Formats: sequence, structure tokens, C-alpha cells
Amino acid sequence: MFEVVRPHRRRGPRRIFRTRCQAVRMDDLTLVGTRVLDLSPRGAMIACDEEMTVGQEVLMSFRTPWLGPHVVMLGEVRRVIEGWRDADPGYAVGLRFLQLEDDVRRDLARRLAPFPTIPRARRHPADYAETVRRIHAGY
Repeated sequence: MFEVVRPHRRRGPRRIFRTRCQAVRMDDLTLVGTRVLDLSPRGAMIACDEEMTVGQEVLMSFRTPWLGPHVVMLGEVRRVIEGWRDADPGYAVGLRFLQLEDDVRRDLARRLAPFPTIPRARRHPADYAETVRRIHAGY
């Protein structure tokens, strides 16, 4: 018997960390959000007041946990959460940080470590191509 493969997509745990921020859309310099909903060393989810699309760049600044330094970084919208599902936090976007130095990323990971991780809301979709490859490799 075989098992369907589910890909692991996330590179690191997201942490529940709520704080104020300034998120500005780079296209027209419009303030799009002022609240961080969760954070990781590679990205953040922010509540948005303006409509966003995948691929847009956002300049974001916030203070790191435990009264750490203010960080200013460039991010790209990777996911738009419309707020239709019961578990959604409302209209929000998932950002991937584009330019963040390694020492800042390590410091952010260290400061986020005590915060709880976000439980997965749903399972990853099946990776049928990888499942077929593994079945074929077994014969």
C-alpha cells in the first residue's frame, strides 16, 4: 500500500505576535495596514485596510519583540486572505520579506522563540506527482 505525499511548504514556524506597524504600498505610497497579526523571520501577516494583489511590494516597519529595535524591510505580497472563512482574521495579506540581513533575521528568530506557534488551519493539498514518483521508484 502507498501513502499520498503532502508537501511541506512553510520554511519556518509562524508565531502569534501582535504589534503595531506601518505598511506602505510601494506602487502609490498608500498606507495599507497598521497591525501585524503574526510574524516569522521570513515574513508576516498584516491586517489591511486597502485592497492588495499578489506580487505587490510593501515597505513595512515595526518594533521587534521584547522592546527590540525598529526594523524597516521590503516585503512582497504572497497571499491575500479575503476574510470569508470562519478562521480568517479578516482582510489581510501574507508578506514574504525580500531584503533582510542575516543578523537581523537571526535576532528576530531569537526574539520570537517564546511566542506560541500558529496551528495549521487546514491540511496541505496532496502532491500527486511526487506520490506517483515514489510508487514507481518502489517497483
